Amino acid sequence: MHILTYCGLILAICTLCTAVPAKSANACGYDACNPGDPNKLNVHIVAHSHNDVGWLKTIDQYYYGSRNDIQHAGVQYILDSVIHALDENPDRRFMYVEIGFFWRWWNQQTDDIRNKVKQFVNQGRLEFISGGWCMNDEATTHYNSIIDQHTLGAEFLHEQFGECGRPKVGWQIDPFGHSREQASLFAQMGFDGLFLGRADYEDIQTRNRTKTKEMVWKGSANLGEQSWLFTGILPNGYSAPNSFCFDRSCSDQPIMDNDHLYDQNVQERVQAFLQAARDEAAGYATNHIIMTFGDDFNFENADEYFKNLDKLIKYVNAQQANGSNVNVFYSTPSCYLYALNKADRSWKSKTDDFFPYAHHPHGFWTGYFSSRAAFKRYERHANNILQVTRHLNAFANTNARNTLFPLSEAMGVAQHHDAVSGTEKQEVAFDYAQRLSEGIQAAEGIINQAYAKLLPKDSQSPPIQLQYLCQLSNISQCLGIEGQERFTITLWNPLIHQVTQHIRVPVRTDYTVRDPTGETLFTELVPISQAVQNIPGRTSLTQKQMIFKVTLPALGFNTYYFEKKPDQVKNEKSSVKITHNEECTLKNQHLRVDFDDQGNLHQIVNLDRNIGVQFKSQGFYWYQGFAGNNSRPEFQPSGAYIFRPLSSDPQPVSTARSITCIKAESVQTAIVTFNNWASQEISLYDGGEHVEIEWTVGPIPINDNIGKEIILRYDTDIQSQSKYYTDANGREVLERKRDYRPTWNYTAVETVSGNYYPVNSRIWIKDEDQQFTVLTDRTQGGASIADGSVELMIHRRLLYDDGLGVGEPLNETAYGEGLVVRGKHILFIQPPAASAFYHRVGSQRLYMSAVPTFAIIPQTYDNYAAAYRQTWSALTDTLPLNVHLLTFEQLAPQIYRIRVEHYFELNEDETYSHPVTFDLQSLFKSIGQISEFTELTLAANLPLTDLKRLTWLSSEQESSHIFVPEQNAAKNTTIRLIPMQIRTFNVLVQ
Repeated sequence: MHILTYCGLILAICTLCTAVPAKSANACGYDACNPGDPNKLNVHIVAHSHNDVGWLKTIDQYYYGSRNDIQHAGVQYILDSVIHALDENPDRRFMYVEIGFFWRWWNQQTDDIRNKVKQFVNQGRLEFISGGWCMNDEATTHYNSIIDQHTLGAEFLHEQFGECGRPKVGWQIDPFGHSREQASLFAQMGFDGLFLGRADYEDIQTRNRTKTKEMVWKGSANLGEQSWLFTGILPNGYSAPNSFCFDRSCSDQPIMDNDHLYDQNVQERVQAFLQAARDEAAGYATNHIIMTFGDDFNFENADEYFKNLDKLIKYVNAQQANGSNVNVFYSTPSCYLYALNKADRSWKSKTDDFFPYAHHPHGFWTGYFSSRAAFKRYERHANNILQVTRHLNAFANTNARNTLFPLSEAMGVAQHHDAVSGTEKQEVAFDYAQRLSEGIQAAEGIINQAYAKLLPKDSQSPPIQLQYLCQLSNISQCLGIEGQERFTITLWNPLIHQVTQHIRVPVRTDYTVRDPTGETLFTELVPISQAVQNIPGRTSLTQKQMIFKVTLPALGFNTYYFEKKPDQVKNEKSSVKITHNEECTLKNQHLRVDFDDQGNLHQIVNLDRNIGVQFKSQGFYWYQGFAGNNSRPEFQPSGAYIFRPLSSDPQPVSTARSITCIKAESVQTAIVTFNNWASQEISLYDGGEHVEIEWTVGPIPINDNIGKEIILRYDTDIQSQSKYYTDANGREVLERKRDYRPTWNYTAVETVSGNYYPVNSRIWIKDEDQQFTVLTDRTQGGASIADGSVELMIHRRLLYDDGLGVGEPLNETAYGEGLVVRGKHILFIQPPAASAFYHRVGSQRLYMSAVPTFAIIPQTYDNYAAAYRQTWSALTDTLPLNVHLLTFEQLAPQIYRIRVEHYFELNEDETYSHPVTFDLQSLFKSIGQISEFTELTLAANLPLTDLKRLTWLSSEQESSHIFVPEQNAAKNTTIRLIPMQIRTFNVLVQ
């Protein structure tokens, strides 16, 4: 099945490189649309099935229809049934989103069925919408993975269906709040519009009253019109109008049209539908409205649904002879969008986002920003490995893309709005994690193939050194190297800039470490904290870790050679100083961090800038989750989706704490232990310009029958004036204001959860003189509940289900106890004008860090150095610091897909917030000469020169029309990036 995915790949790629895909002679896209009647109320009936790629059941169980005792759902039968029903009546139309399911189904079909499906697509009767592997979450996902999962689906659709299979509309009907960055990314993919199913209840009330549920969403503060996206909020979530669900899962009455029946109901049903259409039209601005017919896993018996819709359309339209102005017909989201575009009017614009989302005054869906914190980190870690493996595959020319498909596919599934969001059942969460684990295992094989080519010197054919990933290094465990005489660590730096950092390696004994030039590195042994040693499931007896500084080449690797020290050398006196429960000051060349003897953090001083932040308090607190029974909104409990604390005043996890101060030359650390389940290690590295906090939380105790939501809070003296700043999916940053919404008069009922926003990579507060920034290693819910304060929710353990479908409390366990979670925060104290440089560069390094692989080495160092390269870089030129290599992937021999981005925003840094130019060829010097390259839309499924988006007019009389540059016919490979711009290319190399 994996090979089938890419069976037509080379042809598809070459088409994108060299020519415009031929448009089908059949009518598809907007050419296939029913324009409606300009003198009537046109009701666009959109038949669909919302298919979660995991939620209450696993993706496999949903596809095959197993475990129907949990939920009756079988996607293969839905698609079988829909295709049959479309064949029965040429008027019928259907739309589909989740390519992760459709791909499975397609690979099992005969050529006859495939040809029939292609015919439906070419006629515009089956329309793919969004086209991602899943319908991704928007609060907890990273932009890199959003783009990747849409590219995976778009590639399949392009390969199988050509231009008629290219989605033109986004369909985010079930995610629990909507990100501005998602809108920007969709616009850059060439979409003409986006439809949403959920928005805050107060927002909906306002928009209904003002007829502004359809708008021009300005998705970026940096990219102008190319980020604008027409956006509409659907009238019924994504369900059928009340009493008109004709699915087997519903109990609504069918259309009974035999006049000889006592139960004949045509007139009643027609009048009810006409009233529903008029009621809906009252909240929209044109004579076109959309009605979705479908829901979760509907249309397993498509004939039942379509037969009743056929009748409904027939009898409603028959009323036109009696003066009715309602015109009903089968349509698609694209056709509805096109009708609105032809309405020749302006639309209110929006510049903020749709977070946080609440469905009633006590129901804020802000808990899932932090739910399943361990899986949120594992997904980010898996992406790091995916990108590095793509690099290695490309630069070693191993042509192993198909072998990497399991990880690409697992990552695509993990972006689902009931996956990385943490809102799935526990067994499904295990399945998601297992898929990522198996994908990483497949990647490890490619890493070995690549290093088997890159490591040996040109004139040598030495034995292949088996490389392996140490997956438990986050708990200081790497069993494969324990007790070994010799081993190597090879670190691949996926950034296109040189990186200096400190490496920690858990070891039983002391080693001599040689750098790539053969020089012996300065190393130190520091203790592994007791909190880490006590983590349930940690089997290593290692109590120490070796730490040393490395400088890694841009887009390349260094190898470090470890050799066990002789016994007489091991006994040398350590220079590491350790104190307990005394005052502790961490200090390096740039920063000073002061603690008292009780472990309280008092201040962080930036020595270079002569500024400092005082801390009133800092540490772990917990909110008690509300224990409601869901009978009324005021009894809404906290759960996987909802964050609702019993009190707005969180409690400290402990009234006392202890501090251990460890001072080495490479690093100085304060280990602050709050109790037996909460501790933090605050570290300052030699030469470092940030403070690192590594936190360990769990098992959260519940023996008191109280669910707890754990935050790490920083209370400073910064005068933040109710404002704080959070990122959108790891990219642009939005200003937040406590108890405020930019687009409606907000009623503050839940004063804590109503102020939580998703923090994908950073949050900060600032005043005129200083900015306090926190970087995160995964998505967490965050807020500033009081001036000067920043809090991030890092772990949750709850005892009640919040009544929103998942059907179980969020109570994660491992090894018979509550789950332990570890993570990092990176802190910066800088003047506001200087802060962007630090948090932009720092965040890129945190999310795309160097990936270490380990190998057991039999040779002496001299023999090893004679046979193997110990350093290598794909680059010979220094590339601009504000450019990031987002994608570097070998698609086929000599064909590559690359994405480059400018990752600074406008006006945030005096040096790096300006346009930048560089030569694409500089990325390919180790591979060959670029002979041809084509710029594509963001999802890589259309040459940019062929992009023709619909134009919209905002209420400010601004046009969304964009200028699409002509293809660069010359061989000039120098490109220009403006702030926050991502550019995508297919490249042919000779």
